[in-house]
Amino acid sequence: MVLEKLFELATPYLKKNDFGVAHTRRVFEIARAHFDIPKDIGEITLASIVLHDIGGSTVKEQYEKGPDLARGLLSQLEYGESFIQEVCEIIRTHHNHPENPSLSFKVLYDSDRLVMFSHEEFPHYNSRLNFNWDKVITLIYHEHIKNLARRLLLERKAVLDLEV
Repeated sequence: MVLEKLFELATPYLKKNDFGVAHTRRVFEIARAHFDIPKDIGEITLASIVLHDIGGSTVKEQYEKGPDLARGLLSQLEYGESFIQEVCEIIRTHHNHPENPSLSFKVLYDSDRLVMFSHEEFPHYNSRLNFNWDKVITLIYHEHIKNLARRLLLERKAVLDLEV
């Protein structure tokens, strides 16, 4: 499958990120499990997810280096120019919150937010002083993902309360 080859090519770059390849795989699986992605945008959506953090650990690195790295990897796999441009634009802006983004963008954005509530990543974010979970949830585009995030937040906080 082409997406597995893309994961393989992206792995050396993704390993340099805070959560590594595992984060990208979690975001990918969230998107597949919680969204009915239309066939006509499936490959663009999933390729954007595979490559969204390719540029480095910081948002600045991801925005500055990510699109060029993604372009090189997608070109190796012989994707067309319009496909590559769309994926690169999503990567270049995936932390922004535009008013009317594409469905591919929304799926990536919401999946990348929902992963913050995972067992693996929740402790990292929750340990930050005054981290605003409500803001994270408010910015999610899809209502069913907001509801899932709220439920996961309650579960994670209940576990923390039991540990104290």
